[in-house]
Amino acid sequence: MREEFKPVFRVDKTMVFKRMRLKETSKVYEKMDLVFNRLLPKLESLIDYQAVFLVKDNQFKLDQPQLDDCEKMVFCYTTIGPLICDEITHLFDEKEMVDGYVMNEMANDLIMDLTNQLYDYIKITLKKDGYHLTKRFSPGECSLDLSLQAFIMDHLKEHFEIKGKLMSSYMINPEKSSLFVYGADTKIPELEKDFDCSECLSHNCPYQRI
Repeated sequence: MREEFKPVFRVDKTMVFKRMRLKETSKVYEKMDLVFNRLLPKLESLIDYQAVFLVKDNQFKLDQPQLDDCEKMVFCYTTIGPLICDEITHLFDEKEMVDGYVMNEMANDLIMDLTNQLYDYIKITLKKDGYHLTKRFSPGECSLDLSLQAFIMDHLKEHFEIKGKLMSSYMINPEKSSLFVYGADTKIPELEKDFDCSECLSHNCPYQRI
C-alpha cells in the first residue's frame, strides 16, 4: 500500500503562542496577534505540502523491538516545502525579527500538524484491516540512529517523487520536513496518540504536547 495524503491548512494560534510563552495578559499580546493574523495568508500562499506513506511487509531489523516485532512497517515523509524557509531567512536578513520569529513558530506548528494529520489518516486506513500502529519512530530519536533517514528515504523514493533530499549529514532539505516510521500489527493495542511526551528526556521542550 502506498498513498499521497492531502492535508488541510490549519495553524493553531493558541498552541503557537503557548510555545512562544506568550500569554493574553502580556503587554505585547495584541501586537503579536496582529502579526500572526497578517502573516497567516502569506504563510498559506508559500506552502508546498507533501505527505506520503508506504506500507511494507516487515522484513527489516532496526534493533528496535517495538518495530521489529510488527508484521508491517510504515514509511512516512512530510514537508511544507522550501518557500516558507526561504521567506523566514529573508525576514531575518532584512532585520524583520518579529515577523521572522512568529513565522518560524507558525511553520513549526504547520509541520507538526501535518504529521498529526497523516498519522490520523494512516491509523484509520489500517484499522479497517485490523492493524494498529506503534508510536512514531524518528531517526535521531527513540534509539534510532540518524543515518536511518537514508533507509526511510530510499524506500519512499522507489514509489514517490519526493519533494526533498538528504544532505551528507542526513539532515533533510527543506528544513521543515520529517522522515519517520511506524510499526503496524494486529496484535498490538490501539494508541490514542503517536508520540508520548512523557518518554522524552527534554522535559522543558516548548513543543511538548498537552
